[in-house]
Amino acid sequence: MLDAKRWMIVIKDEIKTNQIANYNWNKATNKHDITFSNGKTFSYLPGNVVVMREPKVLKPENFIIWTTDGQELFDIDWIYEFSDGNDKYWHIEFKTYEYSYKKSDLIVRENCLATPKTARVFDYLKDVSGLSKLPGSEGEGKILKKYYENINFVSDSSALYYYLNGDNNLHKYNVEHIIFPFGCNKSQYKAVRNALENQISVIQGPPGTGKTQTILNIIANLLLANKSIIVVSNNNSATANVLEKLAKEKYGMDFLVASLGSVENKTAFIESQTGKYPDLSSWRKDVSDRNLLREIDFIATQLQKVYQLKEDIANLKLEKHDVELEAKHFEEFYDENVDDFNAIKIRGNIPSEKVMMLWLEIQDRADRGKNLSLFQKLRSVFVYGIANWDFYKQDLSKIISVLQRLYYKNKLIELENELSNKEHELENSNAADENILEKQSLEYLKSFIEKKYDWKKARVQFDSDDLYKNSESVLREYPIVLSTTFSARNSLNSRTTEYDYVIMDEASQVDVATGALALSCAKNAVIVGDLKQLSNVITPEVSKQSDVIFEGYSINEAYDFGKNSFLKSVTRLLKNVPSTLLREHYRCNPLIIEFCNRKFYDNELVIMTEDDGAGKPLKVYKTTPGNHTREGGLLNERQIDVIKEEVLPELNMDLKDIGVVAPYNKQVDALKAAIPGIDAATVHKYQGREKDAIIICVVDDYNQGFMEDSDLLNVAISRAKDNLAIVISGNTMPKTGNIPDLVSYIQYNNMEVVESKVYSVFDYLYKQYAEKRWQYLKNRKRISQYDSENLMYALLQDILKDYTFLDVSCFTHLYTVIKDISKLTDEEARYAFNPGTHLDFLLYKKLGKDPFLAIEVDGFNYHKVGTAQHERNLKKNSILEKCDLPLLRLPTNGSGEREKIIAAIEAGMS
Repeated sequence: MLDAKRWMIVIKDEIKTNQIANYNWNKATNKHDITFSNGKTFSYLPGNVVVMREPKVLKPENFIIWTTDGQELFDIDWIYEFSDGNDKYWHIEFKTYEYSYKKSDLIVRENCLATPKTARVFDYLKDVSGLSKLPGSEGEGKILKKYYENINFVSDSSALYYYLNGDNNLHKYNVEHIIFPFGCNKSQYKAVRNALENQISVIQGPPGTGKTQTILNIIANLLLANKSIIVVSNNNSATANVLEKLAKEKYGMDFLVASLGSVENKTAFIESQTGKYPDLSSWRKDVSDRNLLREIDFIATQLQKVYQLKEDIANLKLEKHDVELEAKHFEEFYDENVDDFNAIKIRGNIPSEKVMMLWLEIQDRADRGKNLSLFQKLRSVFVYGIANWDFYKQDLSKIISVLQRLYYKNKLIELENELSNKEHELENSNAADENILEKQSLEYLKSFIEKKYDWKKARVQFDSDDLYKNSESVLREYPIVLSTTFSARNSLNSRTTEYDYVIMDEASQVDVATGALALSCAKNAVIVGDLKQLSNVITPEVSKQSDVIFEGYSINEAYDFGKNSFLKSVTRLLKNVPSTLLREHYRCNPLIIEFCNRKFYDNELVIMTEDDGAGKPLKVYKTTPGNHTREGGLLNERQIDVIKEEVLPELNMDLKDIGVVAPYNKQVDALKAAIPGIDAATVHKYQGREKDAIIICVVDDYNQGFMEDSDLLNVAISRAKDNLAIVISGNTMPKTGNIPDLVSYIQYNNMEVVESKVYSVFDYLYKQYAEKRWQYLKNRKRISQYDSENLMYALLQDILKDYTFLDVSCFTHLYTVIKDISKLTDEEARYAFNPGTHLDFLLYKKLGKDPFLAIEVDGFNYHKVGTAQHERNLKKNSILEKCDLPLLRLPTNGSGEREKIIAAIEAGMS
């Protein structure tokens, strides 16, 4: 007989090695001569026989193997792998017998830890897992490390394999139909599709953007595909939220859920079984499932236009609000500096763009030191309809201010008209189909579930042993498992159970070791979180220990325990993984969440809430100046008094609807003692919660550890639905920082009078102006000026990527910046109010519009000492110095502009 460890012969797609006594290739006939064990010899054409030799010897401990009927193969000594270049065949030597298989007829999981690269990363995670500590647990790290030490096999089909290997060659899937029984919007649609079409996907869910709703829609579609799902989070509240939604009467799908993980949860699950299914008779539908699915597909496609319209409307409302607010600030400047021209009569409604063009034409004359020509006056009469000759007799600076004011007025009319048109278009669209999509999707899902489960019969009941010995049966009955991230692997038999999907919620609060462990038990993963909210807590001591461990391994920095949450690690490591930001926000008053949007989310959120205009949703309360902190800066009784005596009476709300966020437990305890019934807590305890009103109590002088942590402040602010109050020290505030940004944002939005020598920057106005001006210069062949300004603007934009609290305005009139002219000489005042006097670039704080740094680009010859321009420069220097606005001059023949600008910014921050 042929040695099956050295030969593999397949005849007409059947393995015959164990029946063959001798094999020979007959060169004369070009045929395979095969002698069988019964002594008979047959000749076969080449296409009917595959002969394989020199097998690769595999270690059985690196594989878990099942037959297609689910029977696991045990007691294996050796595996011999043969290949013909297309197919692979295994000869397996068991302890008591041998057998040959076509590999594709087996279900094989290979141990990815057999390769050095993945083993090295896994060993690092094992080493660092001892540092992991979950909230509310003392010995978590030791237990986690024990889990790791007990793992000697990680399947190459698991999502963890791709994480350990840093492999971006992930599986893609074709998904024909998607349902949305829990509702949908534009970004949720994209997130669900990405989750279903990709082996690993990321969903970034900022506050109030429907993260749980998105998770539920993903679960619904996976149920239709008969997939098993484990939903994990670092805290039980996130997974409990999923269960709570599924349990609502409208859905009634909690009977598909097994809450496992901890021993307590497993016991509760076992004891809660009733042996019965709920009555699903109302879930059966007579309508054809195929027809219903086609209709769902059609509606979902049609709704893309509705989603876009809603986004357009939300953005128009925000733009309109911004222009209205800036126009109010401009009115203050206008009333103080410009004579009113009530007699101006304008033919029709001049488009704002034409107003801008007239401003540019007049500005061009002013920049060249010329007055308006008769031709320009006549042209303005006929083209723009401004026929008041007294108007043209005024200083050009005043004429420009009038045009700027007119621009605001007409732009608002245009925005209102555009908004009205969009809303009318939405009314006449298929917006009602959103409810139909949700309703029909739910009907389809329920119909599918009703047919799948034989619900009229008794339901199988499992005991605790079944969770380990009969895991697949448990999953067939309960395809949705809930667990903490830490316990995910041990909810069922970790050796034999591989979920189809793991959905990890709050992944920004999961450390890399715990997150990786959860990925080991599923083929696919959906990682959900928000890099701009709370991350996992790493103490300084743990950080030092982590650094020492990491230095011992030559692996990608994305795995670094001390510097990455699991969400951050995945996004840094797997660059090709699709990541969807849930943009539509539904929780907070627009003025509240807009701070977070501009400060933390780079204006990517689409705010779907409305401001009812009743009162001011934002307010700053300052204590009297002085040192009011006690207990080493952990307690501030004066701020508690302000909350009790000023904030709460003005809010005039039930205490149950108000939350107070403070940095320290001592302040929290003192608040609870002083105001019985108040819900006060640290930020970490408010993650995932919301209140009608939130009061932020800073405690000390602009605490650097608490509110200067952007993630903490983002969470604190975004808990507030209708009102946000912040109680701060009355002492001098730093020039920059999160709290100063929030305070100036509130003051700007509330039109509060702030003692200042400069006006807030009219950034909307000057951004529109800058765009038109560059085009104007380009059209008039002033390419040199256009190019030099563009180069500097591009440099500033690049620098400001590292100083996100700043923005830049171009060609800003000096007289729109200086507010206090009391210290200016008459000559300086005349120069300042000359319409040709402007700042080349003005850096300003984007949230409160406060001027921060003026930048002038000086031509070498034009600005040299002794020239008229040099004299003007000296005046501008003096004016800005008297207004306390720093100025940086950059000669065109100089070098090191980037370094000089950065140094000036840093100086302004100190």
